Amino acid sequence: MTTIAPAAPPAPTDEQVEQMILDTLAETREELVPWAWLRRRLPVTGFWRALAALDRLWLDGRVYVIRVRGCNYVGLGDEHDMRMAARAKAQGRVPAVRCV
Repeated sequence: MTTIAPAAPPAPTDEQVEQMILDTLAETREELVPWAWLRRRLPVTGFWRALAALDRLWLDGRVYVIRVRGCNYVGLGDEHDMRMAARAKAQGRVPAVRCV
């Protein structure tokens, strides 16, 4: 008799990973949270997949990322961040990175 292992749940789509990041940020009610802390709370396999989702959100202005003393912090973007990202895309450039 052969037993069949249950199928693994399907991997989340890129859009679902992005939404997980946004939802986790919103739940904290903090202006900034460390990316390392946030990443550990994502039910996503793979460091690079989560980082790619963060990059897409940043390029769209939906989040902003700053680096303080070598640590990355993430916050929810606002209308201003989205306008700046749209302007950068229209000009064919990447938004400026903020370092403190």
